[in-house]
Formats: sequence, structure tokens, C-alpha cells
Amino acid sequence: MLSERIKKALALLKLEKVEGGDYGKTGYHVEAAADPGQMPEVAKAMLAEGCFLESLTAVDYPAHFTLVYHFASYEELCRTVVHAKLDKRLMATSITAVYPAANWYEREVYDLFGIKFAGHPDLRRILLPLEADFHPLRKDFGATASNA
Repeated sequence: MLSERIKKALALLKLEKVEGGDYGKTGYHVEAAADPGQMPEVAKAMLAEGCFLESLTAVDYPAHFTLVYHFASYEELCRTVVHAKLDKRLMATSITAVYPAANWYEREVYDLFGIKFAGHPDLRRILLPLEADFHPLRKDFGATASNA
């Protein structure tokens, strides 16, 4: 079963968390938590199991971001989510060398959240104007004294 193979492959990377998910409740067969610097190795493991990168997004918390990577398979119904907690002062590590399509997802996350990806081949805005000086999905977007 693919979910068991994925759990074994990710366990070898000594991630913060690797466990089975409740697909009926969460939509994931495998849930994992990794350090952002581990994501290229996670991506390689997922690719080796025949999975594709379904999406990448982020969540803005007061003290950190959480990058959320979704992987899936065409061969077998198996969805995996990997959360990577990122200090707001740091850069994430790009996975474009493993999944070229991550180029667009990482650019979108940069555009909307301001998260930079070390090793990205062309990190520039993708949705907003190039001269935009804001990131609209950040919690502090639009927070001014006049809004209070």
C-alpha cells in the first residue's frame, strides 16, 4: 500500500512527525511535519514513490509561517500533507530542482506571503504587479492605526 511505503520513506528522514492520517476526516492518508530545510529530501522521497506536488501554500501565524505541501498519486488514491514551520526571519528552501512545477507555487507563496525560497531560479511576483510593496495574505496586511 502506497501510504505505508510513504510513511517508511519519510521516517528514514527523521522528520518531526510522520503518521497515518484519517482520510475521511482530513483528506490525507499520511501527515508529516518537517523542518523547511528538509523539504528537498522530502520532495525526493515523494517523487521516488511516484507522487506529484499537488499544491503548496502557507499559513501566517503571529510568530511563524507554516508552509503546507500537498502530494498525491495518480496510481493509487493516496494524499500526503507535509507542514514545515518557518521562522518569519528565515528563508524556505526551494524544491524546484525536484519538482519543476514548484516554481509557480513558490512564486505565488512569495507574492502573497513574502516568503523567500533559497535556491529558487526566478523568484519574482506572479500575480501582483512587480512593483507591489505588500503581501496581501499576511496577517499584518492593511493593519494601520487608522483601521483600528
